[in-house]
Amino acid sequence: MPPYYQTVILGAGLCGLSAAYHLEAREDADYALLERNSEIGGLVRTKISEGFSFDHAIHILYSRDPYALELICNKLLKDNIHKQMRQSYCYTNGIFTEYPYQTNNFGLPPAVIFENLIGLIEAKITQKEGMSPQNFEDWIFRNFGRGIAKHFMVPYNRRQWAWDLKDMNYDWIAGRVPVPEMGEVLRGALQPPTNKYGPNQEFYYPVRGGIEALSQSFLRFIPQDRLQLNATVVGIDGARHEVIMADGRRIRYGRLISTIPLPVLVHLLGGGIPSTVRQSAEGLKFNIVHTVNIGLEGPDLGPVETMHWVYFADKDTIFHRLSIPKNFSPHTVPDGCSSLQLEISESVHRPCNRNTLIEQCLSDLVRVGILEDCERKRVQTTEVVTLEPAYIIYDQKHRQNIGNIIQYLTQLDISSKGRFGEWEYLNMDQAILSGKRAVEEIA
Repeated sequence: MPPYYQTVILGAGLCGLSAAYHLEAREDADYALLERNSEIGGLVRTKISEGFSFDHAIHILYSRDPYALELICNKLLKDNIHKQMRQSYCYTNGIFTEYPYQTNNFGLPPAVIFENLIGLIEAKITQKEGMSPQNFEDWIFRNFGRGIAKHFMVPYNRRQWAWDLKDMNYDWIAGRVPVPEMGEVLRGALQPPTNKYGPNQEFYYPVRGGIEALSQSFLRFIPQDRLQLNATVVGIDGARHEVIMADGRRIRYGRLISTIPLPVLVHLLGGGIPSTVRQSAEGLKFNIVHTVNIGLEGPDLGPVETMHWVYFADKDTIFHRLSIPKNFSPHTVPDGCSSLQLEISESVHRPCNRNTLIEQCLSDLVRVGILEDCERKRVQTTEVVTLEPAYIIYDQKHRQNIGNIIQYLTQLDISSKGRFGEWEYLNMDQAILSGKRAVEEIA
């Protein structure tokens, strides 16, 4: 007979590790954690190249949930975590202004400030009770006005999502994009920044080990015999409650917690699923993100030297976000060196040539004054890391498609959790909480 576990977890990213952690806390814990790769972590990994540490994508830790903060700071990372005040900026009109753009217009050209303020006033005056925006782009114009929408919000989001904003809904945005009061915007246009806004105004980051230190910290609580690496699932028999492995093994389960991408999970269930469920899975949208990692000899980074990350709204740069890892932790670079991570989104609406990304990024860094052309010789290491899927696209059918799939999976005793399991834009703390919820639902 194939081995049996009360619970089988697919995927050892943050959500899967969290599920195992919370199952382990139960006296009757009986589970197996299956990971297809040779290492854990999913997106929460860090690679060392020539002494430079690069996270698998640009990551920071923050949370409004007391339980998540207690778990991350006091149980998982403990003395390997540093809290710091955010130093993030927006680059528009050749000028760096503090993030968020909408409350920090001071220093922009007067004509831009005027257009931003007039547009916001018009938007506030014309807002009507009970009238919902039609799409994400409409939400931006209604909340920020034509000036802020034109100069930052619309062009930046088009670049981040690589999607038509009119084809996206906006129900995911609560708490992510600060919607300021009129007085805050006026103050931020007339004087330098005095306050920080948004949920990540303070954030945490591991002192050593990069962001992978978070995922690795779970292993202190998960017995080695519970985790199976290089365990590739090629099929799921929902009726028999069996997972079919690439090596021919079958593993029986009472309940399945899946953290793998939702369309992949539906595909693994085979041909017997309802056509409506299959169509919903095929309708789920996502984009691709390329992270260009550049290690540099010497510490100088010009105007971004003291910054954590910068948002680029203008089309002058191929990248829409830049981060400076050494400002998260000095242990991410060799002594006397620096590094940059640059993010580029791609989709069917915005294709790009992966083979030319490094050269394009270097040229654009020179164009915006972060590097001098002669400083190309400082480059010690480069790499392009591609995430596919990366950002979930909330198109107009997103909720309907997710509902159809989850309803069907529930009938099969399958709980799909985490960023890609729920097909939701979850931060790291939310992925950890999703794994906790999966265990509570089983209980």
